[in-house]
Amino acid sequence: MTKGLLLGAVGVLIFSLTLPMTKIAMEGGVINAWFAWAGRTVLGAFAGIAFLVLKKHGLPPKAAWLPIAGATFGIVFGWPLVNTIALQSTDASHAAVVNGILPLATAVIGAALNREKLSRRFWICAVLGSAIVCAYAWSRAGGDFKRIDALLLLGVVLGGFGYACGAIATKYLSGPEVISWALILGLPITTAITWYTMPVNPAAATAKSWLAFAYLGLMSQWIGFFFWYRGLALGGIAKVSQVQLVQLFCTLTFSAILLSESIDAAMIFVALATVTIVAIGRKR
Repeated sequence: MTKGLLLGAVGVLIFSLTLPMTKIAMEGGVINAWFAWAGRTVLGAFAGIAFLVLKKHGLPPKAAWLPIAGATFGIVFGWPLVNTIALQSTDASHAAVVNGILPLATAVIGAALNREKLSRRFWICAVLGSAIVCAYAWSRAGGDFKRIDALLLLGVVLGGFGYACGAIATKYLSGPEVISWALILGLPITTAITWYTMPVNPAAATAKSWLAFAYLGLMSQWIGFFFWYRGLALGGIAKVSQVQLVQLFCTLTFSAILLSESIDAAMIFVALATVTIVAIGRKR
């Protein structure tokens, strides 16, 4: 369990930079949202192809293809596309807060698909932690969810589904193989979108934007899953997914450092409360 939690935490740290890096990649408007999403998945797919060839991995067994397809749907097309579109109209910090309930979505969907038995106390901790971040998002939006929040919540469901399916696929393949094949499976569509949405003048984008784009493709979309899926497989989908609650506060910190977005006292309070609940949930 401890090793699974530690590996999951490394994955979370890598993923926590995703939203700020997406905003940085799109700064100036040279790299648009569709290219930022599709291009990063193509970059990750080619890295995956190189990895599979160098390691001489064969095709996945038949039983693995369905969960891999689920992972492609959720974490290659679903979550990254929805959040990239949303980040055109909202701060990375706000998107991070709404995404704070992603652990609950992963836990619920993963437990259902993987037939994990969870204690009542665990579910209380999971629901309570997610309720806290939802309440914060609600208050920050002035007591009402906007359309952008609905879009982000859709991304939460898609992301939870993709995470859970990918973790199930690790029963048959290693984490690196799972994410590599998930990216490759979507390659025909993502390549076409990348081609039609690529910048007319790539040199007009800053070096910082291209570095952020490279991080999204190699780290957020590929290497991060090496750690994340291994952690989920070792510690259990529902339990290790709760570490993801901490991702919210890592993203807030990176948003403040990289994008100069503000962090108020309410954020600090929610961080302390949520981390405490995660600790209790781990014991249960």
